[in-house]
Amino acid sequence: MKLLTILFFVAIQGFGINPGERDALYLDDRMDVVKKKNSATYYCTLEEETPDGFHFKVYFLSGEVKMEGIYKDPDMKIAHGQFNFYYRNGQTESTGEYREGNKYGIWQRYQPDGTPKAEKIYAFQPMLQAIKPQNP
Repeated sequence: MKLLTILFFVAIQGFGINPGERDALYLDDRMDVVKKKNSATYYCTLEEETPDGFHFKVYFLSGEVKMEGIYKDPDMKIAHGQFNFYYRNGQTESTGEYREGNKYGIWQRYQPDGTPKAEKIYAFQPMLQAIKPQNP
């Protein structure tokens, strides 16, 4: 669905917008697709398709990078690989890995001034379900 929305926006967008926004998909603060730019918090662009998946970048409306990462699908449903999130000032907010749409492993987190926060550890949910003890 998001891919169709991307194609729709590409088809209807005209001149008079920032070059980075020309092929953009607009997102709300939860990074869900919105139809109107005035209700958006971010916009995103497909940077490239690689053998690993689809590399997307999400930007604040003012143009600073908010997030970049790889999705398995062009609809941005299954995050899979390294992701980086940024504050508006350009400092890294967090960095870590997604596997099959879930955060996985150790995520590094930072304050807006770049000072490290406590790391956060995520387990791969399907793996946890597979190792849960069975009730007799």
